[in-house]
Amino acid sequence: MAELVLTAVFAVLMLNLVAAAAAAVKQSASWLLVVLLAGTTGAAAAAVLYAVHHGLAKGALFLGVPVLQHYGRGPTGLLVLAGMAGAALAVAGAR
Repeated sequence: MAELVLTAVFAVLMLNLVAAAAAAVKQSASWLLVVLLAGTTGAAAAAVLYAVHHGLAKGALFLGVPVLQHYGRGPTGLLVLAGMAGAALAVAGAR
């Protein structure tokens, strides 16, 4: 699913780049170029934020397994389990 989202974002970025290049070649209204570039920047920032969030959440899951094995019993284990459950929900995309 994440690959599909990132592929779609990349496709939109490429379409915006082509449209901005066409507007620059035609020397048409400069506001169009500014709007397209602003949209491209926002989409790129959203893609980077999504990738960083996904990587951190998945890393928390992988690094949490040994911690859970070590602190598996008692109140500390429940705290670790709750943190891993939150990371799992973040990777799954729960709202």
